[in-house]
Amino acid sequence: MLVSRREKIALLGGKPIFDRPLNIVRPTFPKPETFIEQFGECLLSGQVTNNSRWAREFESQLSEYLNVPALSFCNGQIALLAMLWAFDIKDTEVIVPAFTFSATPHAVVWCGGTPVFADIKDDGSMCLDPQDVERKVTPRTKAILGVDPYGICCDYDELAKIARKHGLKLLFDSAPSFGSRVDGRLTGGFGDAQIFSFHATKAFATMEGGCVCSNDPEVIERVKAIRNFGLQPSSDCEDAGLNGKLTEICALIGIEQLKTFEASAAIRRKSVQTIKDGLKKLPGIKCGVAPSGQEPIWLYLPVIIDKLKFGIDRNQTAAAFERENFFVRKYYSPACHQLSIYRGATQEALPVSEYHADNVIALPVYNDMKPEECEGIVQLFFDVYESAPEISKLIGIS
Repeated sequence: MLVSRREKIALLGGKPIFDRPLNIVRPTFPKPETFIEQFGECLLSGQVTNNSRWAREFESQLSEYLNVPALSFCNGQIALLAMLWAFDIKDTEVIVPAFTFSATPHAVVWCGGTPVFADIKDDGSMCLDPQDVERKVTPRTKAILGVDPYGICCDYDELAKIARKHGLKLLFDSAPSFGSRVDGRLTGGFGDAQIFSFHATKAFATMEGGCVCSNDPEVIERVKAIRNFGLQPSSDCEDAGLNGKLTEICALIGIEQLKTFEASAAIRRKSVQTIKDGLKKLPGIKCGVAPSGQEPIWLYLPVIIDKLKFGIDRNQTAAAFERENFFVRKYYSPACHQLSIYRGATQEALPVSEYHADNVIALPVYNDMKPEECEGIVQLFFDVYESAPEISKLIGIS
């Protein structure tokens, strides 16, 4: 994959450092022969969804792995909607971080609530700031919806203290953090409920999928009904539910993925550490930092680009990387409170979120990442830094 170190980067006439693309995601899936027989039986029986055999087995294995009751869903967004609906947020406020994927506040809106945006910490974690959360609590506040950006877990303990103090529900959109650990404990059982996404972009992927976790039996029973059109065992409906059931093919893939997931998690963590170690002495580069006691799954590795010290800005850096067959994302840009749909709402400036939205790039991290890929990424950062004056002239001010 790597070519020898060049005198010029590709943008200046040299050869790209990677001879084939390193995309923002590279999903890994089990070999078809590991589950094709079971899937064939599903097709012959016609039982391919509707909480069938393998979906139930997958849920059982998820619950055992996470050590918390888990309900599988067709995707993470529907899981998030079902979780929020179960807590009756209609006509109330829900505090969310502005620095997150747009799916988070959108789910609040779809459930009839109003997202109230709070800032993030300026400590490298890019997680919801509990102090700003408390400032945003009003008589209309019903819940705090924390987010685990890039798989870095937000401050569960401090947010729990605020929730208890004000009598609020504490929920977590942990779409990217399946497999992250806090003080040795896997995410899943924190707060009143927590969701994950198993989309193909995630470290644990079932093509499409997700789940809701909760230690509260009443929450689990309500979410289970919501997932199936709101139907109760009596065929009555207490909620206007939806169809959120997982298909058998995704469940079978999930069962196989669980068998190798811890090994994949170890590769991701080692790869991130290699890249972070390599970039330590490079001016103008600050990698995302996990709080003490955490082992993130690192869906991506966020890197803050300081234009004054690095020589070019985030956008110019991303453009130069593309010429090298290295594709990053500007996650999360713009910040959610700056999106057109939310811009009209009364909203104060959120300076930390806005700074990160303007200066962060997310680097890919793979389940099967190779050491030479990590070394190439580090080398590329140094090459671009050394060529920053020429890049700035070619790409211009972004």
